[in-house]
Amino acid sequence: MGNIVYRLPTTRLSVFVLLVIAAVLVLHQSARFALTQSPEEAITITGQVVNGTEGGKSPADVTVFVLVVDEAEEAIVERVETVTELDGTFALKVAEVTEPRFYRVVVDDGVYTPYVDVLPEDAHEEITLTVYDSTTSLDEISVTTYSMVIPVIDGSAGVLGVLAAVNLVNSGDTVYLADLTDPALTGFKLLRFNLPEGYQELTVESDLPSGNVMEINTGFAISNPVPPGEYNMVISYTASFDGGEFIYPFRLPFGAESVSILIPEDDGMVSGLGLQQVETVTIGDERYVKYEGSNYERSTELGVVISGLPEPDLQSQVLEFFESVQFRIAIIVSVALAMIAIVAYVVFASRRHQVALAAVKMRSSGKSDARSVTVVAIAELDEKHELGKIDDDEYSTRRNRLMREIINTEANQLN
Repeated sequence: MGNIVYRLPTTRLSVFVLLVIAAVLVLHQSARFALTQSPEEAITITGQVVNGTEGGKSPADVTVFVLVVDEAEEAIVERVETVTELDGTFALKVAEVTEPRFYRVVVDDGVYTPYVDVLPEDAHEEITLTVYDSTTSLDEISVTTYSMVIPVIDGSAGVLGVLAAVNLVNSGDTVYLADLTDPALTGFKLLRFNLPEGYQELTVESDLPSGNVMEINTGFAISNPVPPGEYNMVISYTASFDGGEFIYPFRLPFGAESVSILIPEDDGMVSGLGLQQVETVTIGDERYVKYEGSNYERSTELGVVISGLPEPDLQSQVLEFFESVQFRIAIIVSVALAMIAIVAYVVFASRRHQVALAAVKMRSSGKSDARSVTVVAIAELDEKHELGKIDDDEYSTRRNRLMREIINTEANQLN
């Protein structure tokens, strides 16, 4: 049996073809219209992951992802992921957004997750993200400034509140990671901080990558990764004293370029290795006497003694047993109220020290590289903003510009 072929009449065939062509054209134009009129057009964020460790492994096939963050809603609205090429480059296509949304570009190399926030208007610029090989050695970890303030002294309860700000530095080119799987792990292999015996109500805040706080015999240790660079920590706690005297070994496992202790005026005297009374300062409505020492080697013990502290009167001694809990609550509340002004002071003092130190180093080395100058400018700008000398808009604009200068400088040095 032969094949059956059905033929459309010539007229109908012509009409059919014309209809098909018209339909294709309509669909094509509709698609173009949809693309051009989409409320969220796609853009491509490009950049490169580099290894900041000399002789370190190549950052090829490393995961990079972009989070679209809605700052107003405090929510992540999109996540796009890719892996780097052999040379560490990457490209990610994401929705184009406007403020208050922004992009957070994150690299996850299995060690830690550095990121950079990108404003919508800067999304076309090349991004450089730096990763590092890891180490469990603490040899490159040091402390530049350790500022301790005692904002509350309650003689009735024999308790004082302590607030400390620590500037921590990793001067190497590897990221420190605590090996928590090591069965021989001891406190000496951890990033640790000494506290007075019997401390309570400990809180620790820092701008380090996320980690945990672990109590050890002499105080506490943290498991946070420490990449190369400078970081700030704020530590607060309460501690007991007796007979008008507070004794604190105050060990410095990583040394310190500068240590300061501030105590309310007329509430006691501080003594310790290398500490001298230098000035009286005003924080909020309270005047503090400042004691300071410098150039402490690693593992130095200061042997701090604060004497002449207020002692409870007879009535307070009778009530102490019944009201000790209330006293502690009052101390915690008082510390919280005093914390804002004190944190501002110790941060400013730390930044002034860092700016001065950076300037001295640049002058002594006879050079002033662009990155160092920009870092100093950022520190000075931060201080002016927190002192209220410039408004938020100007601060944000100038700081973003300075940060872009650092990123561009580092990218140029790597090319």
